Amino acid sequence: MEVTFLTEMDDARLAPYKGQFDRKRRLADHWFVAESRFLVERLLATDWEMHSILVDDPEKVPPLPPHRKGRLPIYGVTRAAIQELVGFNFHRGVMAAGRRLERTGVADDLLQGKASWTIVAAANIGDAENLGSIIRTACGFGAAAILLDARCVDPYSRRALRVSTGHAFKIPIVESADFVADLEILRQRHQATLYATVLDEHAQPLSRVVPSPRSVILVGNEGFGLDRYLIDACQHRVTIPMRRGSDSLNVAMATGICLYHFCGRGPFT
Repeated sequence: MEVTFLTEMDDARLAPYKGQFDRKRRLADHWFVAESRFLVERLLATDWEMHSILVDDPEKVPPLPPHRKGRLPIYGVTRAAIQELVGFNFHRGVMAAGRRLERTGVADDLLQGKASWTIVAAANIGDAENLGSIIRTACGFGAAAILLDARCVDPYSRRALRVSTGHAFKIPIVESADFVADLEILRQRHQATLYATVLDEHAQPLSRVVPSPRSVILVGNEGFGLDRYLIDACQHRVTIPMRRGSDSLNVAMATGICLYHFCGRGPFT
C-alpha cells in the first residue's frame, strides 16, 4: 500500500484532521476522526465515506478490505506534526477521517419491516464518555436506534468514539433537529410507548414494567435528569429503586440496566 508523505500541515489534504476539539468546526465540515488501529479497522469495515488514513509509520497502516483497496489515500506525517495538526497528544500512530451520516430526523426507513423494537432517546447528555458507553450498550443489547437531542455531545467526538469502541458505526444514530417532534412521530405514526426514566419513588419500578413491543426509553442529563416537558410527553415513568441511601446511578449504567430489561430478556429482541 502506497503511503504519501506530507510535510506541510497547511496541506489541504490534511484539512479533515484539523481542529478536532472544535465541535462547531467538526459539525460544519461533517468529518470526524477515528483514532487507533482498532477504531480505524471498524470504520474501514463499513460502507461509510472515508477521506483518508493518516499514520506516523508506514508499518502501522491497517489491512484494507476489498472495497477500500485502491480507493483510499494513505498519508504519512511525523508524530510531532500530527500532534500539532490535531491538537492533542497522539499515541496510537494511526487515525482515519470519515464522514458522519447525516440523519436529523426519524424517517420511516429507520424502522421499516420491524414489528418490535426499542429506541434509546437521550436528552442533554453532556459527557462524551457517558454517551459513548450508552452507544456501545444500546448496540450490544440490540436497540434499533439512538435518538439524540441537540444538547447532547457529539457522538462522533474522539472520546465518544473511543468509549463506544466503534459501535457508533453499527447502530443508527439520529442527531435530531426537533427532538419533541421526533418523539411524537414515534408515538403517533409508529405506535411507540414512551418511558421516562426518573428518580421518583412514585414511578413504576423497572422490574414491574412489561415492555411494549415498540418502546422508547428516555434518559436525561447526568446531574438533572429529564426536563419536565419530556417527562410529560411520555406515557410511563420508570425508576430503578436504590438501596443503602444511594440516590442514583450513572446515566450510562442506568441505561444499560433499562436496556437489559427491555431488550435483553424479553420477547422483543
